Amino acid sequence: MTSSTIRKWVVGSGVLTRVTKPSRYIGQELNAVRKVNDCDVSILLAFPDIYEVGMSHLGLKIIYSAVNSLEWAKAERTYLPWKDMLSEMKQNGVPLFSLESFLPARAFDVLGITLQYELSYTNALALVELAGIPVLQSARGNEPLVIGGGPCASNPEPMSPFFDAFVIGDGEKTIQEVAQSIREIRKTRVKPDREEILKNLSNVRGVYVPSLGRKKVTRAVISSLDESFTKPSSIVPFTNVVHNRGVLEIMRGCTRGCRFCQAGMIYRPVRERSVDDSLNEALSLEQSTGFEEMSLMSLSTTDYSKIDELTESLLPILKERSVAISLPSSRIDAFGIDLASKISSIRKTGLTFAPEAGSERLRRVINKNVSENHLIETVESAKKHGWRRVKLYFMIGLPTETDHDLCEIVRLAKRVRNHGIKQLSISVAIFVPKAHTPFQFSRQLSVQEAEERSRKLFDIRRFAFLQVNDPRKSLLEGVLSRGDLDLGQVVLHAYKRGALFDEWHEEFDYGKWESAFKDSGVKPEGFLRARSAVEELPWDHVDMGISKSFLLSEYFKALRGEITEDCRWSKCSVCGVCNLLEARSNKETGH
Repeated sequence: MTSSTIRKWVVGSGVLTRVTKPSRYIGQELNAVRKVNDCDVSILLAFPDIYEVGMSHLGLKIIYSAVNSLEWAKAERTYLPWKDMLSEMKQNGVPLFSLESFLPARAFDVLGITLQYELSYTNALALVELAGIPVLQSARGNEPLVIGGGPCASNPEPMSPFFDAFVIGDGEKTIQEVAQSIREIRKTRVKPDREEILKNLSNVRGVYVPSLGRKKVTRAVISSLDESFTKPSSIVPFTNVVHNRGVLEIMRGCTRGCRFCQAGMIYRPVRERSVDDSLNEALSLEQSTGFEEMSLMSLSTTDYSKIDELTESLLPILKERSVAISLPSSRIDAFGIDLASKISSIRKTGLTFAPEAGSERLRRVINKNVSENHLIETVESAKKHGWRRVKLYFMIGLPTETDHDLCEIVRLAKRVRNHGIKQLSISVAIFVPKAHTPFQFSRQLSVQEAEERSRKLFDIRRFAFLQVNDPRKSLLEGVLSRGDLDLGQVVLHAYKRGALFDEWHEEFDYGKWESAFKDSGVKPEGFLRARSAVEELPWDHVDMGISKSFLLSEYFKALRGEITEDCRWSKCSVCGVCNLLEARSNKETGH
């Protein structure tokens, strides 16, 4: 199909009257980039979920800007259609298409799919199949390259059968180098075949090509956010999306050292954007979009060293324009109620804190250096400033957890409720050991164990709203996050059995995955076990900059209940990431 044929079908066939939220499929949004001239390299960026979810993702916007900043390259976007539109497209032979030009996916050089969470793996296969590209990379010929990225690419093995290459680490510079590599080989070879292009791509730092063997790959990393492409212009959707706001990344990386947190390990070191750049970009973003909320984004926004200076400069200007500021991912021990009161003067929302564990002993195990008294003091201060809604995040199944630790969650939640919080929500996740973290060596709870432990929290329902993650989802996430090449067959069988949109509660059907495990001869329980210190792990060939010896050291410190201090404000923890940057530690450079 041509772009004009697809456009005609979308606009004139009546399909938009038969599907929910037709604005997902019409494109033409404000600030979208439409390059009318032919470009040497074209990339279709795909998010493996619906439009509302994908449009809220900052990473895709960064890559989009990075590619489109090159005169000779273009990036366009697509998202996984919801099931009603999927059915319509399949019935009418309409392939996956871009929102900018309605070009079919096969007209691009690269189909780039971000892998943000393991439960989207079957969605990624749906994108590839809808694009008219063979699902298995070994069966492809002249089709576009399928390249993956995102945090899940830090263990690429489960999805290796389906991707020609993975971009591992910071993607904004790497995607430009990928485009340049494709451009150069076309100039030197009249018709380079797929193998030649992939071999050339494997020379780009951060690019892993599975078909060339399980070779070591070193994460791509930018040394400064000045190298990033978070441009002030942002695409404005026609419909409400999950996070319908302007987003500005003011800091990347975190050195708090929470031992369960993959993002805190794989995005090191901390890199801050300057106050002047942050202020200028925030104002440009507000002027070019009209969003009523501005989010200052990072893994721990209140750890940004100039957060007071930035908000004091930004708040009066945005307040005059009735634009609210939000600071996501605020730490309890870094949280300033005075600051929160200032930024909420336009619009007051609830407060969210993540103690993660009920007892201080277990918080030392996970390196969450937050005291109960500090949490209560913060809650009391929040109440004085007018807050009445609080949400607390906890995990169950953490290493060394006991029944006492579970009782402590109930007790701590009740104590917060008794300090004048009228609306208290408790969200409980089941701990999933992730690759490249100190807890990658830990075992994960079985479904039965998780259900038994979650029942011990049910007293919370007497005084607060309680939500506990589905243990079957957590099991699947854990299996896929620490899986090996064998898991590829499981993902494929699950997709063939109809597994799709598994992140959505109403769509998740674990029975399809149980059948997929049986069909593949893979026992999921084997992936929940603890790992020994000496065994080779499926992701050991991926160098994220954090040494395995550091992760082991942190794991044993966890078992002893010992804390590791934040290297930004204390001594170097010798994690190894500074060697990756070929630079001094943040403390030595003053960053």
